[in-house]
Amino acid sequence: MVERAPALRSGGYVIDFWGLGYDIAERMALLPEINRNDYHVQEARIVDHAGRRLAGFGTKVFSELTGGRYVTLPRSRLSRLLFAKVEDRIESIFGDEIVAFEELPDCVRVELKKCG
Repeated sequence: MVERAPALRSGGYVIDFWGLGYDIAERMALLPEINRNDYHVQEARIVDHAGRRLAGFGTKVFSELTGGRYVTLPRSRLSRLLFAKVEDRIESIFGDEIVAFEELPDCVRVELKKCG
Protein backbone atom coordinates (compact mmCIF):
# COMPACT_ATOMS: atom_id res chain seq x y z
CA MET A 1 0.00 0.00 0.00
CA VAL A 2 1.34 3.41 -0.91
CA GLU A 3 -0.16 6.42 0.88
CA ARG A 4 0.79 9.96 0.03
CA ALA A 5 0.00 11.21 3.54
CA PRO A 6 2.73 10.72 6.19
CA ALA A 7 0.38 8.51 8.26
CA LEU A 8 -3.17 7.21 8.17
CA ARG A 9 -5.44 10.18 7.59
CA SER A 10 -7.37 11.40 10.58
CA GLY A 11 -10.02 13.53 8.89
CA GLY A 12 -12.72 13.13 6.34
CA TYR A 13 -16.44 12.85 5.99
CA VAL A 14 -18.71 10.14 7.29
CA ILE A 15 -19.36 7.09 5.14
CA ASP A 16 -22.65 5.23 4.88
CA PHE A 17 -22.45 1.44 4.62
CA TRP A 18 -25.32 -0.43 3.01
CA GLY A 19 -25.79 -2.84 0.13
CA LEU A 20 -22.56 -4.15 -1.35
CA GLY A 21 -20.35 -2.12 1.01
CA TYR A 22 -22.11 -3.63 4.01
CA ASP A 23 -21.79 -7.11 2.49
CA ILE A 24 -18.04 -6.65 1.97
CA ALA A 25 -17.56 -5.33 5.51
CA GLU A 26 -19.43 -8.38 6.78
CA ARG A 27 -17.24 -10.77 4.73
CA MET A 28 -14.14 -9.04 6.12
CA ALA A 29 -15.48 -9.59 9.67
CA LEU A 30 -15.47 -5.82 10.24
CA LEU A 31 -19.09 -5.40 11.35
CA PRO A 32 -18.48 -5.79 15.10
CA GLU A 33 -15.80 -3.07 14.98
CA ILE A 34 -17.86 -0.87 12.65
CA ASN A 35 -20.91 -1.14 14.90
CA ARG A 36 -18.80 -0.13 17.92
CA ASN A 37 -17.56 2.95 16.05
CA ASP A 38 -20.65 4.05 14.14
CA TYR A 39 -22.79 7.15 14.39
CA HIS A 40 -26.44 6.71 15.16
CA VAL A 41 -27.75 9.39 12.81
CA GLN A 42 -31.42 10.08 13.42
CA GLU A 43 -31.98 12.98 11.04
CA ALA A 44 -30.33 14.58 8.02
CA ARG A 45 -30.80 18.37 8.11
CA ILE A 46 -30.40 21.29 5.79
CA VAL A 47 -29.47 24.40 7.77
CA ASP A 48 -28.93 28.05 6.92
CA HIS A 49 -25.78 30.10 7.55
CA ALA A 50 -26.77 30.55 11.21
CA GLY A 51 -27.33 26.83 11.75
CA ARG A 52 -31.13 27.08 11.79
CA ARG A 53 -32.96 24.05 10.43
CA LEU A 54 -34.55 24.70 7.04
CA ALA A 55 -35.50 21.13 6.13
CA GLY A 56 -34.65 17.54 6.97
CA PHE A 57 -35.74 13.96 7.04
CA GLY A 58 -35.41 11.02 9.40
CA THR A 59 -32.93 8.29 8.61
CA LYS A 60 -35.12 5.44 9.88
CA VAL A 61 -36.18 4.86 6.26
CA PHE A 62 -32.61 3.80 5.35
CA SER A 63 -32.63 1.13 8.03
CA GLU A 64 -36.07 -0.04 6.91
CA LEU A 65 -35.06 -0.20 3.23
CA THR A 66 -31.89 -2.16 3.99
CA GLY A 67 -33.31 -4.54 6.56
CA GLY A 68 -31.20 -2.94 9.29
CA ARG A 69 -28.03 -3.38 7.22
CA TYR A 70 -27.10 0.30 7.28
CA VAL A 71 -24.46 2.10 9.33
CA THR A 72 -22.59 5.43 9.24
CA LEU A 73 -19.07 6.01 10.50
CA PRO A 74 -16.23 8.51 10.05
CA ARG A 75 -13.79 7.85 7.21
CA SER A 76 -10.80 8.00 9.59
CA ARG A 77 -12.24 5.26 11.79
CA LEU A 78 -12.94 3.10 8.74
CA SER A 79 -9.38 3.53 7.45
CA ARG A 80 -7.97 2.52 10.85
CA LEU A 81 -10.22 -0.56 10.96
CA LEU A 82 -9.25 -1.60 7.43
CA PHE A 83 -5.55 -0.99 8.03
CA ALA A 84 -5.63 -3.04 11.24
CA LYS A 85 -6.98 -5.98 9.22
CA VAL A 86 -4.08 -5.95 6.72
CA GLU A 87 -1.08 -4.20 8.26
CA ASP A 88 0.64 -7.46 9.27
CA ARG A 89 0.22 -8.92 5.76
CA ILE A 90 1.20 -6.06 3.47
CA GLU A 91 4.02 -3.61 2.97
CA SER A 92 2.91 -0.07 3.78
CA ILE A 93 4.71 3.01 2.52
CA PHE A 94 3.62 6.37 3.90
CA GLY A 95 4.76 9.77 2.65
CA ASP A 96 5.36 8.66 -0.95
CA GLU A 97 3.37 8.78 -4.14
CA ILE A 98 3.41 6.65 -7.28
CA VAL A 99 4.68 8.70 -10.22
CA ALA A 100 5.09 5.91 -12.79
CA PHE A 101 4.69 2.19 -13.19
CA GLU A 102 5.53 -0.34 -15.85
CA GLU A 103 3.88 -3.71 -16.19
CA LEU A 104 6.43 -6.40 -16.99
CA PRO A 105 5.79 -10.12 -17.73
CA ASP A 106 6.51 -11.23 -14.16
CA CYS A 107 6.14 -8.06 -12.07
CA VAL A 108 5.28 -4.39 -12.00
CA ARG A 109 8.05 -1.81 -11.69
CA VAL A 110 6.91 1.20 -9.66
CA GLU A 111 8.60 4.60 -9.35
CA LEU A 112 7.92 6.45 -6.12
CA LYS A 113 8.50 10.05 -5.13
CA LYS A 114 8.78 11.34 -1.54
CA CYS A 115 6.02 13.79 -0.67
CA GLY A 116 6.50 16.95 1.30
